[in-house]
Amino acid sequence: MSELQREFRDALGSFATGVTVATTMAGDEQPVGVTASSFNSVSLDPPLVLWSLAKNSLSREAFSNSGHFAVHVLAASQRALSDRFARSGADKFDGIEWLRGELGSPVFPEFAARFECRTRHEYEGGDHIILVGEVVEFEARPVAPLLFLAGRYARHQPDSDATAEGEDILNEALSLERALETVVEGKLGEAELAETRRLMQRIIELARGASS
Repeated sequence: MSELQREFRDALGSFATGVTVATTMAGDEQPVGVTASSFNSVSLDPPLVLWSLAKNSLSREAFSNSGHFAVHVLAASQRALSDRFARSGADKFDGIEWLRGELGSPVFPEFAARFECRTRHEYEGGDHIILVGEVVEFEARPVAPLLFLAGRYARHQPDSDATAEGEDILNEALSLERALETVVEGKLGEAELAETRRLMQRIIELARGASS
């Protein structure tokens, strides 16, 4: 990598993104998946999303040939899953709970959001291919997403002024309310449980700070 390419990469790192894991099925019916931060929306009508994959990825053939993929926007509590699927060559699905989605792509039970897509287009993008998918199924949950900035995971930081702090308390309380609704509905999974605990602790911290 040249010095200019390295500087370009670092400049791109100034743009904070979420973290996703994209999955599909290979021709031999083996699940494949990769961690990607290139996910983005394209269109509401029809509902289209895109993400990009390195041309030298071992998963390229599977994603190009399957005709479908699923994109999981990871929750803040799923850093270990992100790290696992960022590795190359390992059996990434070993010990991981998953099932087949609407189109056959592997889907995970925990996520901040999940999009199951039919591949509509594949474009050349330099050293990457760009995959555009039509969303056929999706779901979002009231949990904080995993964030990535400047080549590393980023922490959720509240604003420092008093007004913003009050808004933080309200927003966290609303998030906790939504999380508790999942408890009542019996939909509480590992990610939701971890997020509920984090929200409760965060509200306590914010309330103490506001009263001091």
